[in-house]
Formats: sequence, C-alpha cells, structure tokens
Amino acid sequence: MLFTYVVTGWECAAHDSRVLTTQLEDPTSGFPHPPPGKYYLVDSGYSNKPGFLAPFRNVPYHLRDARRRAGGINGPTELFNYRHASLRNCIERCFGVSKARFPILRYMTNFSLIRQREIAM
Repeated sequence: MLFTYVVTGWECAAHDSRVLTTQLEDPTSGFPHPPPGKYYLVDSGYSNKPGFLAPFRNVPYHLRDARRRAGGINGPTELFNYRHASLRNCIERCFGVSKARFPILRYMTNFSLIRQREIAM
C-alpha cells in the first residue's frame, strides 16, 4: 500500500472533485500527474479527464447489478464498469486498512481542521 499524494486542510463539506480540480490547477501543489498511458481511477462523482478514468454513467457498475439480470454482464461498457468497481474496491480496502491501523483517522471530525492536518501528515 502506497499513498502517492496527500492533501490536507479542506473542510469535510468540500466535494472530492473540487479538491482534485484545485490541486490540478495549482502548479505549486506537487500533484503527481500520471505518466502517459497510465490513469488514476476516479469514481462517478468525477468527470473523465486526461489521465483519469471514471466509470460509464447509466451503465450497471457492480456485480450484484449484473447478477440481477439474466445473462450477467452485457457488453464492453458493463465489463469495464465491473472491472473498474473491482479495482476501486481494492483502493477502498487500503483506506480501511489505514483506519484499522491508525484508529484516530476514524475520528478526525472531533478535532479542529488545523489539528486534523497535523495528524494526517
């Protein structure tokens, strides 16, 4: 498990895509853009941008959705979304492992924003 970039200091109400867009637009942020031909996976709350892959909209995303229908996964867009979801689950498990290893991360909202930033770094 390797986190390549951490940004702190945003309120919980800030949408993830706003935080990402701000980091991408700030040349001093040090954000590690993916190399050509590589991508960061983003969830459906983001739009596709160069170097970022979001799932197809209005297409089943999870295996349980595919299992409900006869025939399972239908077509390349559903297969892409299924594989995208599988990889995203791995990413979410990494966050779960971090929160299990460092329980204070589960209770960050109990601290001031300045203190939260110090804890994360």
